[in-house]
Amino acid sequence: AETYGWPIGRWDVSLVEDFSRLFYHKTSFNENIGSWDVSNVTLMEQMLRGTIAFNQDLSSWNTSNVENMSYMFAGATSFNQDISSWNVSNVKNMTSMFANATNFNQDISSWN
Repeated sequence: AETYGWPIGRWDVSLVEDFSRLFYHKTSFNENIGSWDVSNVTLMEQMLRGTIAFNQDLSSWNTSNVENMSYMFAGATSFNQDISSWNVSNVKNMTSMFANATNFNQDISSWN
């Protein structure tokens, strides 16, 4: 297991704007990051791509400023959490957001 100094879920990421490739192909990553304040993030491109073990609740994330979620969960084969409450109204690119995320079957039809 990888170590991050202290519980990663307690990191203050409130000023971060770019999470692109943050956990890219960290195959065993499955830490609880659901309490992160992501309200200033605009880029989540490939953030969790290839994190085959990841399956944590991200439903409380404020994604209203995110513009790019392309390949965000691509290859995250375990991920199957309800993210239907996310505000994706500013997202301009969702290309292959769930490509090969084979377990994901949540209803996101409310996204606009």
